[in-house]
Amino acid sequence: MKNIINRFPLILFIIIIFTSISLPCHAITWCHDYTLYAVSNKDTNRTEPEKLRSLLKDQLGYKCFKFTNAAHNPKAQSRLRPGDVIIIGDAHSGVVNKEGLINHFVQKFGTSGTAYQPFDIFSMANFHRDWTLLQIMNFKRKTPDGRTIKPYKNQKVEVWRKVK
Repeated sequence: MKNIINRFPLILFIIIIFTSISLPCHAITWCHDYTLYAVSNKDTNRTEPEKLRSLLKDQLGYKCFKFTNAAHNPKAQSRLRPGDVIIIGDAHSGVVNKEGLINHFVQKFGTSGTAYQPFDIFSMANFHRDWTLLQIMNFKRKTPDGRTIKPYKNQKVEVWRKVK
């Protein structure tokens, strides 16, 4: 018995280590990670666009509505509802917030493999709150070689809405 009492700090330390290993460690690397985290609190780091679509449809009760033609119309914003997920091609995604605007995370060039904690990204310059769909479609960024591009301009747009 005395042996167990002497080893209690070590045993407690081991229990804490194993418990913390099994706890989820939310990490956001790509925009699709943020989107999934925002609508489900699920942590699936490095979420591919097809995986996001699959999880939305099969596990979270969302249905896809093609929105490509409406995306460039300023009036289209009024058709979005809080909780809707916007997926632009395979390139980008975001979530419609309570105000009917879109929150989204844009990876920085050269750091797209960097994982962040959710609470860290909310204060980053590349986390955008309250954007319209038109702002996202016209989003400009500089490439490492100095060119300005609009990566989402000619992409197909989907709106995913919870139906279940």
